[in-house]
Amino acid sequence: MLGHPAFNLDWNLVRTFVAVAHAGSLAAGAKHVGITHPTAARHIQTLEEKLGFNLFSRTSQGLKLNDVGKQVADAAQDMHASALAFQASTERVRAKPVDRVRIGVSEILAELLPVLLLKSADASEPLAIDMVVSNNLLNLLNRDADFAVRHVRPEQQELVCKRVGLLAMGAYASREYASKFDAEKFSDFASHQFIEGLTRDYLTRGAAKQGLGIDDKQIMFRTDSVASQRAAISAGWGVGVLPVWMGQREEDWVSVFPDGGVIDMDVWLVARPEVRDNDTLKSAFSALGQALEDNLASLGCN
Repeated sequence: MLGHPAFNLDWNLVRTFVAVAHAGSLAAGAKHVGITHPTAARHIQTLEEKLGFNLFSRTSQGLKLNDVGKQVADAAQDMHASALAFQASTERVRAKPVDRVRIGVSEILAELLPVLLLKSADASEPLAIDMVVSNNLLNLLNRDADFAVRHVRPEQQELVCKRVGLLAMGAYASREYASKFDAEKFSDFASHQFIEGLTRDYLTRGAAKQGLGIDDKQIMFRTDSVASQRAAISAGWGVGVLPVWMGQREEDWVSVFPDGGVIDMDVWLVARPEVRDNDTLKSAFSALGQALEDNLASLGCN
């Protein structure tokens, strides 16, 4: 049985095939597994040669799984899941010490997180951190990171999670923009222009919870980039919603709509399942969670 040709198949070829099939392109699949575009193309070609049939149709729009490829992709995905389970099992057996963790964090928390963690750092047991800044949710089950700080509770039951507090949000405008309005008009949403997230509509949802509506025509600028939102507020494009700690540091900004229209965000610390079985990861998760909880509370974000 061990002499079957399947046992001679290079797992790296299958892993690349799973990534490309899932991502829908060679470039995206290559990026996911951390290889170059030419290497990914070579892996797919080699796998097809070894199998003796094509897995993709080549079109002007790129690669598209053919009918045979779809069938093989299901089996390859099972292999991928089994490989991850095997790796997790060996890690539980080893439970090797960890001196560096990888944390995924959204841009809105990227600047604050090192400050929060440093305040509670234990110098006698240093733990190095690789922080991955992404507004997309990293796949912890696929080992994209050890931990993640998120604004929503994860849906995957396998993940370990802990709510560590609230991130207080405020609505801000430049002094130049605010000078165009009397104080009474700050409660009149219909007279304002707004800066909103492209995929994260904190302001719109917050206003809706207060029974206040914002017309789409009032939103003058949309972006998920926090740096661009800050620049747009400073340039006088309109009112934007950002964390209170951030707004309080901007001397040229004023806080508007203090009585409503802003939504505070839950903050969750999430970990991959291995945190339950690895003492070092478990200790790091506990320390990071406590640091976030204590320091978010110190900012008035509890």
